[in-house]
Amino acid sequence: VFGGERRAVLARELSKTFETIRSLPLAELHDWVASDSNQQRGECVVLVAGWQAPEGEESIGAEALRVLDLLLAELPLKKAAALAAEITGVRKNLLYQQALQRQGKS
Repeated sequence: VFGGERRAVLARELSKTFETIRSLPLAELHDWVASDSNQQRGECVVLVAGWQAPEGEESIGAEALRVLDLLLAELPLKKAAALAAEITGVRKNLLYQQALQRQGKS
């Protein structure tokens, strides 16, 4: 769900004899835990790095386009762009321009 490249920290058995703290990308952390049954025991805390905006402020992700398309099917263009912006966090002007292009193709 988060993507294998996102950084995460696994903290296991904090303040105990077998305390373990490991920081890796999620995919590597998963492999490390899967390969060592000792890391699967005890109390664990997983911290996952926050979302990072895609490179370039002008990019619109696939999920934002999907939301925009769904809203365009049911709402006027301006309202669909505004709601898609609220839902996805993408700038309203970018989504509005994309909506104009998408309706022009129809």
